[in-house]
Amino acid sequence: MPNHYFDQLIDQLKPVVYDTDFDTLFQSLTENEDGPTKFKLKMELRRLAAPCHRTVDLRNQVDGECRPYEYNGRRHQLDDVAIEIFERGLETYKGVFTQDTFEQILDADNHLRQAREEERAFAQSLADHNAEPLSGQSPFLNSDNEAESYLLETFHFGQYPYRAEERMNFTIEVGLEDSKGKNYQAVTADISITGMRVRVNDEHSLQYGDSLSLYFTGLAKEFTVNPETRIPYRVVGVQELDGKHYLSLNRDPDYQSAELDKFFHRFINGYKKRYRVNIDNTYNTILNKGHEQFLLPRMQQLPVFFSESNKQLVADYVLTTDNNRFILSNWINELNQISFGSIFNLRRSRWLLQDLAQKEHARLLVMTFSITARGKIYNYSATAEELQKTGLWDTYIAFGSKKASWRVYQIDLRRVDLNQAWQPQSVPKNINVPFRINPPTAQVKRAIAPLRYMGVVNDITDSLQGFFDTGIEKEQLASLKAFAHPPSTPIRTKEARLEFINLRSEKRFSYRSRCRVKVGKLVRDGMIIDLSVSGLQVQIDTPLPAEKGDNVDISLTGFKKLYKKAKLDHLAYTIASIDDARTTLRLKIEGDHEQHMGSEFIRFLIREQRDLLKLQVENTSINGLELCLRNLYCDAPGSLPVFLYRNKKRKTSVRRAGLSNWPSGWAKLLAKFPGSQPSAINLQPLLRGSSLTEELLPRLNEMDRTSEPVTLLLLLRLYRQNGEDIVQTQWLEGNDNQAIESFIEQSIPNSIFRAITVTLSRTGRPDTQFIQAELNYISRYAAYRAQEIEEDLWQVYAIADTVDVTESLLEFALSGTDAIKEQQERLNNWLNKF
Repeated sequence: MPNHYFDQLIDQLKPVVYDTDFDTLFQSLTENEDGPTKFKLKMELRRLAAPCHRTVDLRNQVDGECRPYEYNGRRHQLDDVAIEIFERGLETYKGVFTQDTFEQILDADNHLRQAREEERAFAQSLADHNAEPLSGQSPFLNSDNEAESYLLETFHFGQYPYRAEERMNFTIEVGLEDSKGKNYQAVTADISITGMRVRVNDEHSLQYGDSLSLYFTGLAKEFTVNPETRIPYRVVGVQELDGKHYLSLNRDPDYQSAELDKFFHRFINGYKKRYRVNIDNTYNTILNKGHEQFLLPRMQQLPVFFSESNKQLVADYVLTTDNNRFILSNWINELNQISFGSIFNLRRSRWLLQDLAQKEHARLLVMTFSITARGKIYNYSATAEELQKTGLWDTYIAFGSKKASWRVYQIDLRRVDLNQAWQPQSVPKNINVPFRINPPTAQVKRAIAPLRYMGVVNDITDSLQGFFDTGIEKEQLASLKAFAHPPSTPIRTKEARLEFINLRSEKRFSYRSRCRVKVGKLVRDGMIIDLSVSGLQVQIDTPLPAEKGDNVDISLTGFKKLYKKAKLDHLAYTIASIDDARTTLRLKIEGDHEQHMGSEFIRFLIREQRDLLKLQVENTSINGLELCLRNLYCDAPGSLPVFLYRNKKRKTSVRRAGLSNWPSGWAKLLAKFPGSQPSAINLQPLLRGSSLTEELLPRLNEMDRTSEPVTLLLLLRLYRQNGEDIVQTQWLEGNDNQAIESFIEQSIPNSIFRAITVTLSRTGRPDTQFIQAELNYISRYAAYRAQEIEEDLWQVYAIADTVDVTESLLEFALSGTDAIKEQQERLNNWLNKF
């Protein structure tokens, strides 16, 4: 987008940014812009319009005479030029001294330009040391003469807002009366049969859980509704938005009125096409679920679910995908059982449970290896604390790291809320949609009922590789037996595997129709099971001695009865696969699909007879235990993933980040950076300088969606210089412990240090089947929004999944010191400033 056009839009929108109808005007002026441009515009407007709390003193910095200028309790020293800019800004922004006005004053044609040049020189000197002032944007302009923003749009894992009833956007006057008899005038924002959202015009003290009476003053003017009838409601939400007060109300369930229900049912069904059903909750669900389905098959951390027995943690389930199952490779015993749970012996369990009783989460750093002898596998594990107390740190690491099975795990634990195991789709139950997910069965509920905790296991061995070169004291080797796992440890861990759809290049539909199959001189009658534009699955009545690659003539005898003019005999296909029983064939078209009569007919069938076709669901575990464990993990995943997008012009950008209810020190830090808010997060450490073009994109461009993920280590230092917060970063790949130690030495005296693993992976097609119900529902009322978000998901190109490993790295780099405690205190002190 040209820079001057962007500036024109900004200038048009500045005077209305504080108006009540800003959102309407914004949508009108930007209706032709894409989502990223709208987001960029809105974030820039918010930055410019933010109130400025700085005092401007231009004495000895400008040629003109400065005089005191008081405003809002502050005394500025301004010359005539600055006063004119100041007052023009107050007029533009409805009496608010904003960041935009402040920047215009500094950019005025006076000696402040010299000060700005000095600032730029300071910024350049920092950049030479991979550092820059902490802000929401780069201190250097890009080729379009714009400062690159570090702010990313966010979504929240595990939030799928559900509404039992359709809610219609509708504005009409209502009256409210609280428990003390005080009356308020209000206007509805949306309504449903038993609930509504209203904007209160008067000052109020209503809170969550308060009871009130509501009467329909507006509806009484147009319908036969008695305005004196008081209906009991309860406040279930209070929100202030742009200076306006909104209340979410639910009708008291004890109040029953079939007449009122019938009226609202007729009213909403009669008007919803005109006034539009409020589908914001469904849209947000698609956004959240869609990105989760990109991350889950590519996550490298292993979720483990625990019950508790006699104050010991019992690892009941591990949730696996193709990308995280490697963690279990060293934990399959000679009986093909998962023995990972044996790490959590009674002593470690009690320590973790005690820690969880005091904090929201607990952490364990575990070093493991295994030995095979006499046909059995013997596992060893030790925590950092155990090795430090016994004095066996060097010997254990030196001995264990020579084994091929040597691994270092960072295990983070938290409690689970079983109420999150079942999350209904965000479509009212009375609405008929495809792929309705069923609640868990009684058997599944019994299986998850004992679960109390979830752990996420991150294999951080590669990031610590340079710290394993320690010395062995041979007389201590016998002492390592204390860390061997008892062979009698009971094995209870079960694997729950997340199965994801086969991401085909086209959709496949389930449909039954008779057919006749001919291979050579052999002919068999059969049934079409499913179909797509380029292939069929056929089940024949008797076995056929055929092989993969054989040519097949197929006649669509069932369709011929319905479509007599279509040429459906002797269509050429090739066997893509055949089962062992020789009765189920998968057929594909070789050559040009466009010229194939079967492909042409099926395209017609999909286009004209879509209601007859049922999109095939391949995810066999969608309603079972795996779905419940998936939901428990997504309620608070242990990482902060960042999503990269690539548009049709093949331009790649960093667009969104996923926030979790399980905040790490890394997430807490980012949340306090300038510009961060619930809808956006400042990712300056990850994106600063040329990190995107030099560190992330070159590696991602060499990968495809089947490639193994690549993990980098990002080191972060936050410190003060010249009265400003400065962020310094360094990227590492491999085991460069000298670089790590050098960076830590700079950070330890007076800086905040964080270490973040950044795992890069390419994505594939979006998993639209998992969100098909929500997409179908949105399409009924706002097809353009369904198309918009589906196109948005198609642009997701890659994921940079970030995990905080600061404490684990410091355990190795500065073993036995108070560095971890000091860093935690330093971080907390910095966070408490805001």
